Amino acid sequence: MRRTHILIGAGLMLAFAVAAPNAATVKKPAAKPAAATASSDSDAVLVRVGKDAITARVLNDRLQEIPENYRSNYQTPDGKLQLLQRLIEERVWMQDAERHGVPTRPEIQRQLASSRRDLFVRTWVGEQMAANPAPSDSEAKAYYDTHPSEFNTPANVSLRHILVKTEVEGRKVLALAKAKGADWNALVQKFSIDSTTRATGGNLGSVMREGAFPTLGTQPALAESAMALGDGGIGGPYHSPKGWSVFKVDAFHPEATRTFDQVHSFITRTLTQQGQSGFYNGLLKKARERVGVTPDSAAIKGFLSARKTPREMFQDAQQAGAPQLRIDAYRKVVETYPDADISPQAQFMVGFVYSEELKNYDEAEKAFHELLAKYPKSELTASATWMVDHMRSEEAPSFPGADSLVAAPAAGKGTKK
Repeated sequence: MRRTHILIGAGLMLAFAVAAPNAATVKKPAAKPAAATASSDSDAVLVRVGKDAITARVLNDRLQEIPENYRSNYQTPDGKLQLLQRLIEERVWMQDAERHGVPTRPEIQRQLASSRRDLFVRTWVGEQMAANPAPSDSEAKAYYDTHPSEFNTPANVSLRHILVKTEVEGRKVLALAKAKGADWNALVQKFSIDSTTRATGGNLGSVMREGAFPTLGTQPALAESAMALGDGGIGGPYHSPKGWSVFKVDAFHPEATRTFDQVHSFITRTLTQQGQSGFYNGLLKKARERVGVTPDSAAIKGFLSARKTPREMFQDAQQAGAPQLRIDAYRKVVETYPDADISPQAQFMVGFVYSEELKNYDEAEKAFHELLAKYPKSELTASATWMVDHMRSEEAPSFPGADSLVAAPAAGKGTKK
């Protein structure tokens, strides 16, 4: 039902706000002589809908509420007529909803109060935060000068390799690669055993001194060797757990520091974010002093230490995630509230999860026997007995209400309130 309400509400909101003009159900009035001036009167009543009057002023005000990129759709005669039709629909449904008591429903009142609260706070805080000054260039430069490590670009090398099985093969490939007119890509295709990089000419991408190679693993010594080759250098063979590599350097980029101009915008954003946090905390402190905030430590401590109800703990257990986490949470329900109405179901779920999800039938049997011992008068005893006798087979439960029993724990149903 809630899903239906959401879909209907969304459809109406879309229709009222951005629906493209089409043939309206309000009959388009025939043209009148120029002498008629009522249409230019902003307080002229265009349509009466029950107790409400839709005037030209109301129509124009609603036009201003439409997002600017859609507003032009409603500024033509046909568009205005379309908007008028939407307002009529809105007023009809609004009055019908009022007649059926929708505005007085507790959930509606809570949503209205929440929206009102959020609008007030968001508007006022936004206006206050607008006074936060932007960081100056001198502040940005001071940050740059005192945080040099943040703007360093570490040395890195872009390289390719030909991977072979033995050092002898590696020396052979190295000689071929260094020969005048050598076709590197052809050598890769012919000799490399690295299927991951063979199609891209042995491309290993960019590697820093830490030596995180995509196919060779972490090899700092290899990274240092590659960097020592310099731009266009070819060297090797270098040993790794994968074999022997001949490297070809596409480009070597030494460690460098980005200039202030290159990072000015980044620093400004960083300082702005930092400044906003401090500025907001300052505003909040002053507002708390003006309003007056007096916490009751004892009351707060009592509230925080209050135990959850059995049903709340059971619901938490349902949402705990992994099977073992749910088992532990269900057991906690039984340990904390052994006499609660929902505890037999929690105990049953311990055995059920062990049996149906973890396939640990020994632990499941213990849990079901514990249920039979602790809660012999529970309506779940028949279910627990059946599970003990049949859970190791593929037989589906045949006791009355089996389907609802299995579904109930997952959905939180079937428990006494």
